[in-house]
Amino acid sequence: MLFLKKLGEEQAYMFSTDGTGEYEVKPVTKEAHGTIMYIKLKDDEKEFLEKERVQTVVKKYSNHIAYPIMLNYTEEVTEGEGDDKTTKMENKSEQINAATALWTLSKSELKKEDYVEFYQSIGHDSEDPLTYLHNRVEGSLEFTTLFYIPKKAPMDMYRPEYTPGVKLYVKRVFITDDSKELLPSYLRFVKGIMDSEDLPLNVSRELLQDNKVLANMKQHSVKKILQSIKKLKDEDETTFISQYNRMMKEGVYTDHVNKDLLLDIVKYKSSTEEGLVGFESYVSRGNSEKKEIYYITGEDEKVLRNSPLLEAYNQANIEVLIMDDKEVDSIVTPMIGTYKEWALKDITTIDAPDSKTKEEKEEVAKEFKTLTDKIKEVLGEEVKEVKTSTRLTSSPSCVLKDPNDPMAAMAQMFAQMGEAMPETPLILEINPEHEMVKKLDALEDDTLFNDVAWVLLDSAKLSEGIDPKDKGAFALRIANIATKAL
Repeated sequence: MLFLKKLGEEQAYMFSTDGTGEYEVKPVTKEAHGTIMYIKLKDDEKEFLEKERVQTVVKKYSNHIAYPIMLNYTEEVTEGEGDDKTTKMENKSEQINAATALWTLSKSELKKEDYVEFYQSIGHDSEDPLTYLHNRVEGSLEFTTLFYIPKKAPMDMYRPEYTPGVKLYVKRVFITDDSKELLPSYLRFVKGIMDSEDLPLNVSRELLQDNKVLANMKQHSVKKILQSIKKLKDEDETTFISQYNRMMKEGVYTDHVNKDLLLDIVKYKSSTEEGLVGFESYVSRGNSEKKEIYYITGEDEKVLRNSPLLEAYNQANIEVLIMDDKEVDSIVTPMIGTYKEWALKDITTIDAPDSKTKEEKEEVAKEFKTLTDKIKEVLGEEVKEVKTSTRLTSSPSCVLKDPNDPMAAMAQMFAQMGEAMPETPLILEINPEHEMVKKLDALEDDTLFNDVAWVLLDSAKLSEGIDPKDKGAFALRIANIATKAL
């Protein structure tokens, strides 16, 4: 039951309930102002009479409210020694909450050491945070946030059932630390506090999922966090990218509101630059007239750097982004579209830079038409088309995707759903300047011709990290060609 008497009023009231839903309110006599609560515990809830259990509950939910919470208890005290030793029960009173909240203090009152100590206590981390940001918003909504970015990614960051790192408070009263609605999932590595003055104290998890106050807090917080990340420089930026670059790519795919900010943060390897580069630095070095950002995706950096498709770009000193996280990059990058009016171009689907005119290309294609038709006849449905290439300098062949093939769009859709992508026939390009192709054009041995045609396809696939359809047949054909060459 609850006895209360408001300041300035003479009448006091008693509120009582047995916990079944029914309650009674009636006027009573009470001399002092204030509130007194009496709670009768069920037999199976007697643990809440234990000092340690009460301290745990208070520290979790009310440690930071503005008022001290005193725990009154009796404790056995021993006095004297030997035969003179006596014991007695002594009444004690102890404050069991901090009664302060670090995030409610102004930045000018706090030192870096204060922020670090608080992070280590809530983040269970012995290291300093990579960075932190402390903000207070006043206006139509009033709330305070204190966020930290750990130097190392949480162990469960890639697990579906990850543990959120942000605690929600309402007027400094702890509400939950288990809500995935406070920040978007791609920021699940962030730890910290969100404290609202506008949410109700009895806010439920269901209410959090569709709450305008929380939605505005979330939108403001995300932008502040991303702006803080964008400002990281030198070693701090390198540390962040090494731990969270994949999360930022996830954000590019899922957060269209903050897409531009995220595109300024993500980094990739480059065919011409050391280390990792961002879109902004690529644009600063690129051709401002064409406004195109070239990239290639795959699973292995070494394979991508040695890809025949890069030969023309390397020769023309054109930078290509090496995206070797295929599981993510092959899904995220195509939907980016443009970065500040610069179109992203997959070099496996476009014509490579070269100095030949359209008439010169047609003349070469006409000269080798008999050869390309014959190779297509040998390879059949394994390739969509065989044609001469102007993109190759040292390799005899390469394979490309057909961007106009409706199956290619379907393959992309399957990848976005996390399902196995249907196999789509590739375009085989041969290098008319390569000695192997010239000799093949003059070859009269049909068996050897067939073997070389298949090797041109399978070796080109291997150069792009794609396994030959029949590895055993590929090995046998290599052996046949080597035997005849000896």
